[in-house]
Amino acid sequence: MIFGGIDGCKAGWLVITYESRHYDWKVLPEIRKITSLFNKKSRVFIDMPIGLASEEFPRTIEQVLRRELGNRSSTVFSVPVRAAVFENNREQAKKLNKEATGKSLSEQSLNIKSKILEVDLFIRDTPSSIELIESHPELCFKYLNGSILQSKKSKNEGIEERLDIINKYDPNCAALFSDIFKNTLRKHVKPDDIADALVLCLANQLNLEHQPDFLIDDHSHDAFKIPIRIGYHKPENK
Repeated sequence: MIFGGIDGCKAGWLVITYESRHYDWKVLPEIRKITSLFNKKSRVFIDMPIGLASEEFPRTIEQVLRRELGNRSSTVFSVPVRAAVFENNREQAKKLNKEATGKSLSEQSLNIKSKILEVDLFIRDTPSSIELIESHPELCFKYLNGSILQSKKSKNEGIEERLDIINKYDPNCAALFSDIFKNTLRKHVKPDDIADALVLCLANQLNLEHQPDFLIDDHSHDAFKIPIRIGYHKPENK
């Protein structure tokens, strides 16, 4: 079985894989190309919403995640409803979201809308043996660290703290971070993209012999029967 962690980046998607005690990585321009990397039974954590809201199926999981992250809840963006995700015009997307939820969309949410669409279409239209699970890096770091991280991943000290946590679980991750950093351009992949993809892959593979832990939405599935849940690893549960 192959385990993976994926984070969106300027160049597309940073994908880290773990199989037979070995890590590898690749930057892909489109999410559908992951089928070439995960060509057998696989489980992948991705930092992107999966299972989108509609008027009949509102997402409540962001509220759960914000409670988990306490004073760092600003790292959780509101997820556009599916109708807004499929709308190209940004102003119209904001209007559709407000009609469905009573709230407009932030610039952060609008900026990742195209990637949310890409993942939604992949899950709905691409038959594969890949189990793609929504996750959140800061939630993974919280449970691997034992407490919520207060440092910002956009700062050097924030990256260093996150790498220290990751390396406590697997020292091989330090060399992997360095390899990705040296072999990508900062305009394509930022240090926090690497740290995020790494912790997603690590938290995923730490559940090697178990199902991941999950935060659960009030609705188990969306209108297309796609599960709404956020995966992570809680060490004391294993």
